[in-house]
Amino acid sequence: MGMRVLFSILCSFTLFSGVYLLLINKNGGIDIPLKRQKTPREEFLNAPDLTKYGKEFVDLTKKHHHKGNRTNDSIALYRYLDNEFFGEIIIGHPGQKFKVNFDTAWNLAWVISSKCNYWETPGCWLHNKYDHTKSSEYKPDGRPYSVQDGSFKLSGFYAYDNISIAHSNVTKQSFVEMVQVPPSWFLNKADGILGLGVKNDDYDPFFYTLLKQKKIKNPIFSIYINSNRDSKRGGNIILGYIEHRHIHKNKDKVPDPIKYLPVDAGQYWQFTVDKIYLEQVIPPSKENAIFCNNTCKAIVDTSSNAIVGPKKDIEKINDILKAKAFFNSNRYTVDCNTIKVLPRIAIVLGGQNFNLSGPDYITKMPVGPATYCMSAFQPSETVTEETMWVIGGAFLSKYYSIYNIAERTIGFVRAASA
Repeated sequence: MGMRVLFSILCSFTLFSGVYLLLINKNGGIDIPLKRQKTPREEFLNAPDLTKYGKEFVDLTKKHHHKGNRTNDSIALYRYLDNEFFGEIIIGHPGQKFKVNFDTAWNLAWVISSKCNYWETPGCWLHNKYDHTKSSEYKPDGRPYSVQDGSFKLSGFYAYDNISIAHSNVTKQSFVEMVQVPPSWFLNKADGILGLGVKNDDYDPFFYTLLKQKKIKNPIFSIYINSNRDSKRGGNIILGYIEHRHIHKNKDKVPDPIKYLPVDAGQYWQFTVDKIYLEQVIPPSKENAIFCNNTCKAIVDTSSNAIVGPKKDIEKINDILKAKAFFNSNRYTVDCNTIKVLPRIAIVLGGQNFNLSGPDYITKMPVGPATYCMSAFQPSETVTEETMWVIGGAFLSKYYSIYNIAERTIGFVRAASA
């Protein structure tokens, strides 16, 4: 098997880039359809011959240990193998198109640079790369950017240029041209990340720039994730308004109420969880298995389907689900025949139960001729996450989420298709 076959395998990962229909709402907002991809982890597992070319499975699935305080950058890097959703933006004039992951756990925007060395950085392979020499609106910044995560590194330099979504164009947006990314980024269809995190320093995230330049009217955005994982339509990022058609209605066609929670100070969409429990699972009296009993903190992470929690809690949850470790990774699998009878899990927010059933937190993942049923519950591997939970797509695909940067609140409501 030669390099021609390797190239063929890699090219297959970039199919279905599609055409994006991006809509301007009459309320002055922007509706961005998301495309769903197989996660980079799934792509790798379905291309085992890549191991012949040095992409060892253990390197892509091994646990990543973080030292020191967790950073905005390390959150997304920690789960980059499970990125599922991407949309399209345009940078510069004339415009250069890029696919990006929209991620609430970052506030930074970045794309791969044309200065990324092809031979030294395989993570740059098969991606669109930003070439600032081709943009008349480019302005240099001069500051370097770098974050280290174990053996992986992201590095580049800041720049300014215009960024467009749909027909809305912001000028002089600060972002990073990445010249070094993790090797396995070549498995991701996205060319970078557009952060939707909270502003906490001098850097203006893209959404804040939209507001400052009056491209949208309201300081809110919302995220709808399609619960049908077989569909390539991943959902919508809705900038500037709430899309009420995404809210579940009762039999009298009355929309469910939105539960709003205050967001803590800092760079994340972080809020308080009352408790988390599995219903009637402790023998002999079928008591609830309770976690986070005296409240805990959680953040929302749209980059992954995972629900990440303290290691001891996640191990207990997966043990109750009779889940087994999946190869040399932090993932767990269950018997696919048990999905519909798995216990209901309640995440209690502001005194209200947000329930997840087996089909909500188990994902079917084809690997060659086999199908593995993956638990969304993954253990934290950082000291700073010992009491922290990270709520990803398994929850967000059932509950439509609303983010208000002016009032610093986050809202959840059952999604229309859930």
